[in-house]
Amino acid sequence: MSNMNSKDSMSEVSKTLKNYLKPENVDKFENLVKDYNEAVEGTTLSGEFQKITSPNYDLEKIDELWQSKEGNFIGTNCRINTFTLLKDNMKFKEIPYDDSMLFLDQDAIDYKNIFDKTGRKNFLRLFSSVPTENTTDYHVHAKNMERHLSNFTFDKDVKMISVVVHDDIDEDILFIGHTGVLVPQGDNFIWIEKLNFEEPYQTIKFKNETDCCIYLYEKYKNYTTIQLPHLLLWKMTN
Repeated sequence: MSNMNSKDSMSEVSKTLKNYLKPENVDKFENLVKDYNEAVEGTTLSGEFQKITSPNYDLEKIDELWQSKEGNFIGTNCRINTFTLLKDNMKFKEIPYDDSMLFLDQDAIDYKNIFDKTGRKNFLRLFSSVPTENTTDYHVHAKNMERHLSNFTFDKDVKMISVVVHDDIDEDILFIGHTGVLVPQGDNFIWIEKLNFEEPYQTIKFKNETDCCIYLYEKYKNYTTIQLPHLLLWKMTN
């Protein structure tokens, strides 16, 4: 894995992405990565790809540096970065949306004017909360999320893989709690994610799509009361 905190690793990732995605979107993503890495002064970040299974980030120091340099800007998260890369390789239906879970995303988008008016609306449509039933039957949740995602056409080569969580505190809804981009690289794949607003970018090399899904399942399996099977998560966004 790498945090793309070197010229060579960033160049490798950008070159791979530009084989499939709009170059100017890749350049914008690259600038977001560089801005973050420079703001936190590369604290505990890896440059070149290394065999690391559980990176140990100094999040306290990272947060201190970010706050001192960026002030009220919360930063970008997984959804913003994924959309930055994929938005021009997708098609969107003009559907109603529930943006109640996206207030921090919207603050970040508006603070830095990250997307234009159309892009902002498409972002909210894609990552909208989705009504579901009060059940532990993941088949029900999968059908509801799949119905929502059928309103969008995804790139045939680059996969948006998402962790869908069930929020049953106030009402039963599904939302994409974490997401990233899986890109072919020769016989292997590169997974690109921003862990959250405060935490770093990560790029991980996997032998196949299933290994990436297993990584996500293991990482987030205790995140909520409902966990959808890792392979099903990939198919829902394919």
